[in-house]
Amino acid sequence: MVKTEEDASDTPTEKELYFRAEVKIRCRIEVATEIRVRLRPGSARSELFRGTCFGPWLDVRSTSIDSSLLHLILQTEYTPTPVVHQDALFFHVGGQELRFGPQEFCLITGLQFGPHQLLRQHRMHVGPNTTFRGRVFGHVQARVKVSDLKNVFYSSLDQLSDLDAVRLCLLMLLEVGFMGSQSLYLVDPDALELVEDLDSWNTFPWGSYVWKVVYRQLHNALPKRSARRTFSPLNYTLEGFIWAFKIWIFEVFPYSKKFAIKHNGIPRAISWGKNQCITWKLALPFVVNATVPGFEPLPVLTPTPAECATDWWRASCQFFDGYANDFSPLLKKARLSSVPQPSVMVRDQLVGDISNTTTMLVEDNTDSTTMPVDDIARTNTMPSSNNTTSHQNTGLTCLTSLDTHVDERKISSQSDVICVQGYKVKQSVAPVLENIFKKHGDIAADCVFKPVSMRSSFLEIVCEVVSRIQTNDDIDNMEEIEQQVVATEAANINVSWLRAHLDVIRKRKEASKKCSLLMELRVNTVVVEKAAQKDLRERCVELMAAQERFEEAERCVRVLHLVKNNLKDRILESKGNVDSLARQPVL
Repeated sequence: MVKTEEDASDTPTEKELYFRAEVKIRCRIEVATEIRVRLRPGSARSELFRGTCFGPWLDVRSTSIDSSLLHLILQTEYTPTPVVHQDALFFHVGGQELRFGPQEFCLITGLQFGPHQLLRQHRMHVGPNTTFRGRVFGHVQARVKVSDLKNVFYSSLDQLSDLDAVRLCLLMLLEVGFMGSQSLYLVDPDALELVEDLDSWNTFPWGSYVWKVVYRQLHNALPKRSARRTFSPLNYTLEGFIWAFKIWIFEVFPYSKKFAIKHNGIPRAISWGKNQCITWKLALPFVVNATVPGFEPLPVLTPTPAECATDWWRASCQFFDGYANDFSPLLKKARLSSVPQPSVMVRDQLVGDISNTTTMLVEDNTDSTTMPVDDIARTNTMPSSNNTTSHQNTGLTCLTSLDTHVDERKISSQSDVICVQGYKVKQSVAPVLENIFKKHGDIAADCVFKPVSMRSSFLEIVCEVVSRIQTNDDIDNMEEIEQQVVATEAANINVSWLRAHLDVIRKRKEASKKCSLLMELRVNTVVVEKAAQKDLRERCVELMAAQERFEEAERCVRVLHLVKNNLKDRILESKGNVDSLARQPVL
């Protein structure tokens, strides 16, 4: 049956089968480049880092995420029947089945896979206590956060010994580069302890550790997020080492060679050079042209002889072949924080993630201000902390109506919580919230979240930001403050007045930074000018010495010229005498 034009118009083209979305990837593989610079290539600490299992990552070239390409390939995910590998991802492109599992992840990253029990063996070898934490994070009273890790890395790395500097950089690459941990997350205490012994660190199965999060984030990524989508278009965030998924796409799809050049290198992740930014329009041919000869994707990645000879691949193959019984990689522990800060999400995902957990939190009557919103979602699949038992009596819902405003400064049954105009907030931020209400009214009146407890959490975030600005507490860390403000804006909290103030602070900081750069340039110019003046003086001395030599040589030439003329005259005089004597008569 031949399709009419009307029938053809009703049939979507292959391009129309895919939809766009805003995707945020949290891993920052570019931190490997920062580590290379800060360790100073060729230095002793740089060579020490290169001797670790993370050493090859100092040579990474391509650091862009290209989220449009990742989102496009995720739309082709499917579940084969029967399910053979429950720990692998499958995609259907161009009539072929593509697999992205532990073996492919291992080939891409060079991170070793192994049984979970290895962690306990390493901990027994290292011992229960670590001195690295005391030397580097002795100033941190509570558990070490990623923000503490960043502060030492950016401000005090040069003050550490070579070994401690390498240990810190290993943790930085793991937490920020691979895991994409945010500043308020806690550094994994097991990793903090394991890094004390670099031999144990190098033999630990980091591939299993990192792949666990990658698989959890990518498996059914779109269905899980589309189900709770309330706005259009779809927006979502992915954590973990998702950048490795992009490199797998480059390896499998020959079309990627239009955007990047592959060099020699092991592991494969560091062999790809910097690539052109792949927009949605440029990404579509990866799947649309997958049946064109020469652009068919590779169904299987096979290791090269050089890769087969590596220790990490041979050890991982023993694990893949079933020599190890336990495939469960290390689960990241629940990351708790005393600062109520939802992670920065676009509005769609923020609404979905928080609304899904609101009912559970109200029933459990747990204080939501003890952990960020993103961390609350994590605890659904992670072991609960013992600290939660101390908050069982903390109420989430405010019993006072917003309309009645009865007893606006009423102190609740919990001594550190105060009800301000119907919102239960910590006593420390209550005065700040009252001042905000006096000047700007109820800024949470139009919040997308109806439960008062959720609004109170966002109000506490605003108060924390205002307090930090007023006391100049860590005002240099504008990135973290910006994340908090974006989170409140996503919840439709009226913080336009705060945004304007932050813009002024940002402009002042930019002007100050520019002034500092100019002053630094001036200092450098003065140093160069002094060197140039010294060189000029030396040149002048050389010129004067040369001038003297020139004048002396000139005098010598004049003297020789006079002597020559004098000799000439005397020769002529002598010849005249000889001639006169010859003409005299002989007696």
